[in-house]
Amino acid sequence: MADSVKIQVTGAPDQVRPVLEQVLQAEGFRFTWENPGECIIEKGSRTKALLLGAFATHYKYRIILRPQQDGTVVVDAGLATTGMSGGAIGVAKVRKKLDEVGRILDGAFQQAGTFRARL
Repeated sequence: MADSVKIQVTGAPDQVRPVLEQVLQAEGFRFTWENPGECIIEKGSRTKALLLGAFATHYKYRIILRPQQDGTVVVDAGLATTGMSGGAIGVAKVRKKLDEVGRILDGAFQQAGTFRARL
């Protein structure tokens, strides 16, 4: 289980953002854009995770869109929380969910015809 997922796609960040939002909002994630190339996605409640530990859902990841000189964009998704509020089980859940988010994004960009590579 990784602590980040990097996917290279064709297109500009303005073309990548709608794909991200569409596919991850359908999975229940909320987006908070800090600037046009960086956002926090979150699912569940931190408070519930603190109270209920591993029995509650709380996933929080940072996504950075890194434009490359060759005209592609690297979508870099990484941990924005460790999951420690859920103990060792919580840490494993957060990392496992990040792997799942990576697979979902792979599929979405492949379907859009913009997937280049998993880095």
